[in-house]
Amino acid sequence: MSSYILATGTAVPQHRMSQTDALTMFQDLACAQPRQQRMAKVLFQRANVENRFTFVPHQSAYQWCVDANTPPQTIDRSSPLTHAPNPLPDVDPGNHHGLTTGQRMRLYDLFASDMAIESSTQAINASRLNAQNITHLVTVSCTGFAAPGVDVRLIQSLNLRPTIQRINVGFMGCHGAVNGIRTAMNITRADPQATVLVCCVELCSLHCRFQWGDEDNEKIIGNALFGDGSASLIISGRFAPPPEGLSVPPTNSPATAQQADMSWEIVDTGSVLIEDSQSALRWDIGDHGFEMILNSDIGDRIESALADWLTQWLAQHQLNLDDIDCWAVHPGGPKIIDSVQQSLNLSHDQLSVSLDILRRYGNMSSPTVLFILKEFRRQAPAAVAKSSSQPTQHALIIAFGPGMVAEVALVKRPA
Repeated sequence: MSSYILATGTAVPQHRMSQTDALTMFQDLACAQPRQQRMAKVLFQRANVENRFTFVPHQSAYQWCVDANTPPQTIDRSSPLTHAPNPLPDVDPGNHHGLTTGQRMRLYDLFASDMAIESSTQAINASRLNAQNITHLVTVSCTGFAAPGVDVRLIQSLNLRPTIQRINVGFMGCHGAVNGIRTAMNITRADPQATVLVCCVELCSLHCRFQWGDEDNEKIIGNALFGDGSASLIISGRFAPPPEGLSVPPTNSPATAQQADMSWEIVDTGSVLIEDSQSALRWDIGDHGFEMILNSDIGDRIESALADWLTQWLAQHQLNLDDIDCWAVHPGGPKIIDSVQQSLNLSHDQLSVSLDILRRYGNMSSPTVLFILKEFRRQAPAAVAKSSSQPTQHALIIAFGPGMVAEVALVKRPA
């Protein structure tokens, strides 16, 4: 049985936050000492992020630090907590926690579905399928919880079947998209008639930290990296009409058919728990948001374990590292990218798409690798048209999450 990625869709919220804006906000709200201001500047510069997108204007965080007494159930889209205050209030840096976790979850419930609907609509349209053809829905998120939530709103907004079967992949971290792909792959292999919508949506900016204690250095790194986004896939056990807006070729010649059919087959997925790494990457629920902890030795853990395991895993598919043409490495941060590059002996060019997505969008957690995959799929028609040799065949998605766990998905363009 085979499984195919027929189409992709991506979405980001409308509010853009430059890294300069993000640094200024963090210094205003969290840096109580000049030393912290200097450290923050270095941290944000080293993140290799230029822009991120947020579900509310980033200036609303100032209001979060002065007006955090609003009960969650009274927060709505017209609340001051969802708008940029003008003028910006005076805030005593480092003396405010910001919103409670309950308030942040209320904001997640209000805004997560917007992006999920947008990326899912894009994927469905690109697949040229009717929404009623979708039999299963897999939602992925680690930045919020609500029930009924994103899954129910997708069913209602997209006119999906009320009998659609649902699965939620929750709190898996940045590799959640691979878990979603694995779920859809297993569904379609068990039932070749199934068509699965996988939707990843994350509001990472909800969990900005506004206090920087002596023991918090590993908790504030996310402020320099994380942004909001959503990405969706249509996965089926069968080929569908050519996705991504490509027109049906006027003839059945091999060249035009190959150029039009950009569906990628899912070969397999893999997972490894890296030994002695539980403290390297954590994702805890705190009283004022979820706390991402990136330990300083995360790079060493990746470098020491990834290459040996991945080499053995690829060998099970009669492949080696040199057979991978597209490396969709989750850009969890510069240290993670550098560690993967060192461990696998990859060139800068092989990681250029991952680095470009990090620069343009930041780390959006689970949707990020699907943004990278979509970029490879977008480039594929031009690559086929220009190349007189065999086109790109294999792409490997690699992402990391709490545990620390490395998750991979191997996909190929069918010959």
